[in-house]
Amino acid sequence: MSADATSRFSWHGFQEARLPQVPSWVETLGRAGHIAKGVVYFIVGFLAFRVTIGAGGEVGGSRNAIREIGEQPYGKFLLGLVAIGLLGYTAWRWVQAIKDTEGAGTEAKGLVKRTGYAISGLAYLVLGCYAGSLALGFVGGSSGGNSSGASFLLDSTPGRIILGVAGAVTIGVGIYFMVKGYYAKFMTKYQLAEMGDTFRTTALHAGRIGLITRGIAFAIIGFFLAQSAWQGTANGEIAGMGDALSAIAGQIYGRILLGIVGFGLMAYAVHMFLLGCYRRFNVAS
Repeated sequence: MSADATSRFSWHGFQEARLPQVPSWVETLGRAGHIAKGVVYFIVGFLAFRVTIGAGGEVGGSRNAIREIGEQPYGKFLLGLVAIGLLGYTAWRWVQAIKDTEGAGTEAKGLVKRTGYAISGLAYLVLGCYAGSLALGFVGGSSGGNSSGASFLLDSTPGRIILGVAGAVTIGVGIYFMVKGYYAKFMTKYQLAEMGDTFRTTALHAGRIGLITRGIAFAIIGFFLAQSAWQGTANGEIAGMGDALSAIAGQIYGRILLGIVGFGLMAYAVHMFLLGCYRRFNVAS
């Protein structure tokens, strides 16, 4: 009998969700991928927080975090592990989309969610391949120039419309993350019965803070993309997490805001680590 057919544990109004059955290899991919994603976000948040306290360095996005890993002792080995984890997370995202591991269904709302999983998987595929290329020495560690590709869209009206739509969608994703963090439905995906009360409380607060912070960062990215489309200029173009953090740092009280966001992204990393350890998978026996 499936584990999800038994009574479900409840904590503070959060009840363990019913999940479709999956083979054991899906659980392995999911756990490794969540932890690898957590490593990347922790480094992004830590780099931002380090700038805030005047300890040097510069803010940056996911690629900066990957390069930072490569600069540590045994960096190429660590990059290899992170690459494997991120590619595992990619596979997990695509399995979520194809096999409907979350029980989203085939209605419009469910299909939108599953499409989002697939697109997310593509983004982490690119990041995982980048980490793997660095580990194998195929690409250099320098950041290069602005590789967002948004500038060429500003050369035509259709391109600006596409960029504006992308900005609006990114803002919508940011709002979704903030709402998701506020209601904390992610708690239903944990093995609540197997977690101590301290871990449950940590998971709740880390997930809320992390998702809301990530949502704010996405909203900033979307706002500047939409602004670039409206004004027809790429000046101050914001195209990724690192650009969003730099924009925050440039505001009045920027260091304080950057410290808050950096802490929030580290909290999101803790949320990913805990999901890697305690997320529920209805593994078929």
